[in-house]
Amino acid sequence: MCADIISWDKAIGKEVKSSDKKGVGKIESVTTDYIKTKEGIISKKYYFIPKQHIQQFDGDNVWVSLTKDDLKERFEREDASQIRAEEFQGQTTTTTSTKTASETATKKGADMVEMPWEKVIDKEVKSSDSKDLGKVESIGPHYVEVDEGIVRHKRYFIPKYYIEGFDGDKLHVALTKDELKNKYERESPPSESELQNQEYLERKSKVESLHPQFVHGVPFMAKEPGVSLEDRRSGQTLNIPWEEVIHKHVKTTDKVDIGDVEKVGNEFIVVREGVAKVHIYYIPKPYITNYDGSSLYISAPSGLVSAKFERETEPTPEEIRTLGKEAESRT
Repeated sequence: MCADIISWDKAIGKEVKSSDKKGVGKIESVTTDYIKTKEGIISKKYYFIPKQHIQQFDGDNVWVSLTKDDLKERFEREDASQIRAEEFQGQTTTTTSTKTASETATKKGADMVEMPWEKVIDKEVKSSDSKDLGKVESIGPHYVEVDEGIVRHKRYFIPKYYIEGFDGDKLHVALTKDELKNKYERESPPSESELQNQEYLERKSKVESLHPQFVHGVPFMAKEPGVSLEDRRSGQTLNIPWEEVIHKHVKTTDKVDIGDVEKVGNEFIVVREGVAKVHIYYIPKPYITNYDGSSLYISAPSGLVSAKFERETEPTPEEIRTLGKEAESRT
C-alpha cells in the first residue's frame, strides 16, 4: 500500500514534491487518510493529500503521483473542515476504475523515485526471518554483496530482485538466512546466466511489475508499526515492537490456534494458517486483547474467524475501520 512507503512518524517536516518536480511545502501533520503540507511562510498554502497518491521517499523528499496543478485544483484547502470523506473516496474509486494494471505500472514507473543502490553500501542487512546478515560491502550489476563477521568472514552475493526494500536503516531480503546460506553464500559473485532459473525469473517479473524502476534503485519501505495493548492491571499502554510478534501464534477466545503472524500493518495484522491449504486472515489491531510472549489473543471465537477476517487480497481502509469499530464497541 502507498501508506506503507515510509514510516509516517518520520515524515513530519519532510519536503513534498509533485510528479512535475515542483515543491508543495513540508509535511505538517499526518492522519489515517491524508498528509497535510504547508507551503510558504507569509502567504501560506495548505494541501491535504490522500495517502494513496504518495509514491516514494528518496531520503530527502516525499514524492506525489500528481502534478502541482492537479494538487492545487483538488487538494488545496484552508483547513481540514473543508475536506469531505466522500470526495477522497471518489478520487480513489475513479483512479482504480479508469486505469488498467499496465497503465498503472507505466505511470508508477514514470513518476517513481528510488533510493540509489550505492546509498545502501555499509548498511545492515536483515533476512526475512529477522536475522542479521552483516553489512552491504558492494553493489554489482545484478547482486548485492554482503559481508558478515569480523574475524571469520562470510560473504553473500544476493540477487537484487530478492531485496524487499530499505527502511531507512536496514536493507531487507525476501529470503530466510538458511535459504541465503544454501543458495548465495560463496566466495565470488554468480554470473547472471547462473540465475536464469524459473524461481528467479518469476521473482524478477513480479518485482518489475511492482517497481518498474527497480534496476535503478531500491524501494523505500516502512518500518512496520508495533502493536499497542492496554495492560489490564496497570491501565498503561504496552507498545510491542512489530518484529517481536512476527511468527507468533494467534489464538481466539475459545483458545484455538488460528495460525502465525506473517506481517504487521498500520491497522491490522496478517495471519497465515495452514501449509497445503493456506488461509490468510487480516485482523484489525483493536481485536488484539492480550500477548503472553508466545501468542497474541484476539476477541473473536474460532468459528467466526474465516467469515470475518479471511481475504484473498488486502481489505480496503473502509473495511478495516468498520471491523475495528465493531471490536471497540464490544470492549
